[in-house]
Amino acid sequence: MSFEKIPWAIKVRAFFVSSGGFLLDGYDLSVISFASTIIAKEFSLTSAELGLLVSSSLIGMIPGSIIFGYLADKIGRKRLMGFDLLFFLVFGILTAISNSFISLFLSRLFLGFGIGGDYPISSTIMSELSPSFSRGKYLVGSVSMYWIGTSISALFTLLFLPTGEYFWRYVFLVGALISVPIVLLRIKLIESPRWLIAVGKEKGEKELQVKGARSFFDIFKGKLLLVTFFVTSVWFLFDVASYGIGLYYPYLLEQFAFPSKYEVVLGTLAISVGALIGYILAVNVIDPLGRRLTLIIGLSMMTLLLYLGALTHISGSILVPYFMTFVAFEQWAGAVTLFYPTELYPTSVRASGQGFATAISRIGGVLGTFYFPVLEHQMGFANVLILFGSLSLLADVISIVLAKETSRKPLEETSVGV
Repeated sequence: MSFEKIPWAIKVRAFFVSSGGFLLDGYDLSVISFASTIIAKEFSLTSAELGLLVSSSLIGMIPGSIIFGYLADKIGRKRLMGFDLLFFLVFGILTAISNSFISLFLSRLFLGFGIGGDYPISSTIMSELSPSFSRGKYLVGSVSMYWIGTSISALFTLLFLPTGEYFWRYVFLVGALISVPIVLLRIKLIESPRWLIAVGKEKGEKELQVKGARSFFDIFKGKLLLVTFFVTSVWFLFDVASYGIGLYYPYLLEQFAFPSKYEVVLGTLAISVGALIGYILAVNVIDPLGRRLTLIIGLSMMTLLLYLGALTHISGSILVPYFMTFVAFEQWAGAVTLFYPTELYPTSVRASGQGFATAISRIGGVLGTFYFPVLEHQMGFANVLILFGSLSLLADVISIVLAKETSRKPLEETSVGV
């Protein structure tokens, strides 16, 4: 079978239905970011409870990504697409009607479980259905939908702000309803031809899809162990800084720049525009420039900007263009760290490896999100920027040493065997 001759219509459908999961992720995490201060007052939350609430979806993503990633390798990608987003629909509605910290935390935890499960499924099938020459463009474009979701959540937040302190309930409800058409569209998506060959359901070079890896634990053996170390360590370090700062943009703008909620939301919307600009640039360079250089440039600019912000004790309205620039380059690193595992693991354990890497990255995201308010209070904003800048620098060094170029090569060539 020629994997390069998959019909254009199927690739486009795969792009949009796979991207839907990232859109919902961006929507969900941004809503809680916008609403966290209001919810904290409504439920009289302690700083620890607030940290748990903001990071609750990320916590749920940890087991969700591992379990769904493993299942996607065992029973197929297509069977699970749609089912994972039912968690978003059901628990998105339950989030909107929560009346206590416990119910809100648990609803968002299970919502995150479904989103976490979608990461390995969507990114894996997108990678397996994309043509080699432009696979990076498809993958980066898919990941960029996260910030489309962020922008949509900001617009609905602006729309519902006049309704008062319960505006966040309406915005979460809208997010749950958005998932319905995405779930329905996923029903008609084809199964990955590579997976069908890997499990013997279609004829083809099975060993090219397996390469000696036949179970989840094979990602910790032989050459795959080094791949696992690379993708998990870089993504973990990136997410500590990325989520640690990223989920508190509204909080930081409110603390250090704007007194008005409307200005905070508009500032956050401008930051999401910066991210989209970064993705537009990344889409155009990811294949000709290559994964390795795109990742290194992104991490290097993150490090430079974080150190620069700390040394200048940045504050005031300049925070908006500063964060716009930061997120633009952050997306270069973020997109590559997210889909790199799908290009480095063989088909037989691709979703498992992607799921495990996602889980480790979410642990980094939880740590950054949970501890940021505490660290900011104890150390000051500038010192937190130095800490996160140092973590980005470490990720950069690891990438310089271990990153492998996968651009414009078939997955059978980029993937590593046991």
